[in-house]
Amino acid sequence: MSQGQNDGSLKQLWLGIGIALGIYLLGIILLVASSSLILPYMLLAGVALIVFPIVAFSMGKKRLGQGALIGLGLNILLFSACAGILISNLGG
Repeated sequence: MSQGQNDGSLKQLWLGIGIALGIYLLGIILLVASSSLILPYMLLAGVALIVFPIVAFSMGKKRLGQGALIGLGLNILLFSACAGILISNLGG
């Protein structure tokens, strides 16, 4: 494997992570703009985060799909942490 192919693979990996985290950041912007849009966004974001790796793998872009899966895992952790903070603030 040449050096150029290795760099392209890592760029694809980081691109997949970046797109998945961009979907999360879009949700934060929508929450600040209008809280009524957050539930439809969460539905669409959940579908997009699951479909994105499937499409990437089916197109033969293995590293992009791996980056999308890493981003999906980060999104799950971020959504869970935010939900935990909100729930703990409701009790106090």
